[in-house]
Order: sequence, then structure tokens, then C-alpha cells
Amino acid sequence: MFTGFFSSSLQRRFCEGFLFYPIRRLRQYGGYIFKQYKSKSGIKTLLENQRQIFDFNGFYAAELARQLKDTALPHAARLSRKLEALYVASRQEHNAVGFMEFNEVIISYYRELSTYQAVVLESLEKEMKPAVRIKADDTALQSFRPDYHGNVRDVMKAFIRESNRTARYLQKCIDGDSNIYDICADRKMQDLVNSIKEMSLIQRGMVTLLQHWEDQQRLNGLQVYYN
Repeated sequence: MFTGFFSSSLQRRFCEGFLFYPIRRLRQYGGYIFKQYKSKSGIKTLLENQRQIFDFNGFYAAELARQLKDTALPHAARLSRKLEALYVASRQEHNAVGFMEFNEVIISYYRELSTYQAVVLESLEKEMKPAVRIKADDTALQSFRPDYHGNVRDVMKAFIRESNRTARYLQKCIDGDSNIYDICADRKMQDLVNSIKEMSLIQRGMVTLLQHWEDQQRLNGLQVYYN
């Protein structure tokens, strides 16, 4: 591969043409055309490592799909179960002063999480899932769409803010002289707060990934223009 002589836009156009006019003894892997001299040369591993440079749409989409499947969705499910358990426990403290506010915060965040999980995380995971499988006959992955993915990023930021507010409120219940002491003094409460904070960190990582994807596409657009 003589990658030093080709821009990512030229590389992509060549790969698109290769589908219609294949060249003998050359092979395609995702967005790459290569010639393999040995049966076990490790070329596919090398191409995968270079994917961020020459197939940035596939790289960012696949990375986002992995984060959603391996981290974001499983953690959201665990957090939902913890919130449900806390709500059941809080119902036993119905005579405590401040219970109504506490219960409203828990219910509100639970609803936010459930909606966010279904509308944002699961939809995005379904959209990005094909990027994990890279084959020569796969259709090209769509690029970053500012009108859609940009809005998804904004929703993620809003959810992060809501998560941080909820975590601060619950931490205040733990640290302060709360009237619902039995609930707030439970070690499970601190575990819940930590889980909410971790949820924020996970979303922040995906926000950064979406931002990098958009930045890379903008740079690639300039490259195509100048070419």
C-alpha cells in the first residue's frame, strides 16, 4: 500500500471504483485495496489499525457501536434496576419530612433514564451496529450528519447535566443530616450516586467521540474541496 501518496478522499473514490472494475490479484477489505503476498501476512490487522486515518466514518461508527454495546447500554440497565430498588425502599419512609421531594427526584430521573435509553442509546446502537462488521460487499457507512448526530450530541449533554444534578442532590442527602436517614445512610445509596456519576462519564466519552467524528469529517470535506 502506498498510502503516503493518496488523500483519504482519493482512497475512497478508488475503492468505490474497484467495486465495478476489479483488478486481478488485488483484494478489498472495507475501505482498502491491497495485494497479499503471503496467506498469513497480518495485513488485515494492519489495515484495521490504520482505519481511523483512511476510513474515519467506519472507525468512529464502530467505536461508538462498541461503547454502546459494551458499556453504555449495560450500565443504563443496571442503573435502572438500582433506581427501582431505591424507589421501593423510599416508599417505606412515606412519613419522613422531605420524602416528597426525594421521591420526585428519583422518579423524574428514572423516567429521564428510561426515555434516554430507548430513544437515544438503543436507536444509536442499532444505527451504528453494521460498522462493527467490515466486509468487501458491505454498503458504505453513512457519514456524520450534523442535523441528526449533532442533535443527538446535544441530547446527551442535556442528560449529563440532569445526571449531575441528581447525583449532587443524592450526595447531599448522604452527607447532610437527612430526615430520611435510613435510606441515605445505606451503602447502596452511595453506590447509586457513583453509578449515576459513571453514567455521566460514559455519555461524556460518547459526546467527545461524536465531536471528533464531526471535526474529522469537516477536515475531510476541506481536503476534498482542495483536491
